[in-house]
Amino acid sequence: MGAKPERAPDPGSGRDSDRDFVARAARRAIVGGVVAVLVFALFFVMKGALTPLAAAFVIAYLLDPIIDRFEARRVRRSIAIFVLLALVGGVFFGGILFVLPKLQREVSALAEQMPDYLDRLVTVAIPSIEQRFGIELPHSFGDLIGSVRSGAIPLPLEALRNLLTGAFATLTGSLGALVGLLVIPILAYYVLVEFDAIIARIGLWVPPRHRDYVFDKARTVDRLVSGFLRGQLLVAASLGALYAIGFAIIGIDLALGVGIVAGVLALVPYLGNAVALSTATVLCILKFGFDWHLGAVLGWYAVCQSLEGFVLTPRIVGQSVGLHPAVVIVALLIGGDLFGFLGLLIAVPGAAVVKVFVDELGDAYRRSSLFDESAPVDPEPPA
Repeated sequence: MGAKPERAPDPGSGRDSDRDFVARAARRAIVGGVVAVLVFALFFVMKGALTPLAAAFVIAYLLDPIIDRFEARRVRRSIAIFVLLALVGGVFFGGILFVLPKLQREVSALAEQMPDYLDRLVTVAIPSIEQRFGIELPHSFGDLIGSVRSGAIPLPLEALRNLLTGAFATLTGSLGALVGLLVIPILAYYVLVEFDAIIARIGLWVPPRHRDYVFDKARTVDRLVSGFLRGQLLVAASLGALYAIGFAIIGIDLALGVGIVAGVLALVPYLGNAVALSTATVLCILKFGFDWHLGAVLGWYAVCQSLEGFVLTPRIVGQSVGLHPAVVIVALLIGGDLFGFLGLLIAVPGAAVVKVFVDELGDAYRRSSLFDESAPVDPEPPA
């Protein structure tokens, strides 16, 4: 018998699969949009009440792997949690008791030396800058006032007003949430005790036919978030200590304060390093002028950057695929602007969830016949 004639492809099948893909995407977009709006409205209305709970969950999320290791060594979970929280609290308050007096002494010493620094700025630093860059700067407070009045030096008054207004609102909100801060350790204890059970109960709400898909995406989100939070916390603390020690050895005033601020702000990519460099440079010029100390500051900054890029980040964060720094910065800006401190807590997990499902949508589009006509029509993936 002869070979059966090859059946010509049905031109309508490709169009049908395209319509199916678009219809599935539209359904998911509608469901996802409705869920996102509801979650957004809930967070916006209850952000004050949810902030302590979110902070407790973040603490529990960071400490749960350590508690699991204690459990693996047959230590009761409640005892391990109590000991770990007490240890963390002791280290925190002990650090405050050690840092605050030293920081107060550094600020007092800087205030005493400030008149001499300003005199050196006028007599040494400003003429040197004018000679190097060919610009003219005011040499006294009267010259500065005259330049401002003439418009030669514009003042960003509107931006300053907005900054002060936002700072006052943040301070007021923080004072109003003081009671919430006091209950965070208590909430963190109970969340840690029930952390694994809470995760298991949440999993039970997922329909069985979709659990493999949802759990796989949850593991991906966990990898992204832990790669940033746990890794970046350790990297930021290490950088803060390095900056403080190095600048103190060089002789920079307020070295401890610069290290603390740089370490805290290092949780936002690039911000901590920029603050450390700019602040240490200004303090160095005020105290020493343009001499070898400035070169030492720049050299130590380069050493810290090299240690961060080649030692700290590879060894602490590892090879896990993290969030791009630009994504983290944008997420923190949006979250902080919309929800305040609560937004800063949920910004990174929210960005990780969005990234995972945007990648999933992109992969589904590239596998579809709408993108590649030669691609086979896959069965509908889990919704």
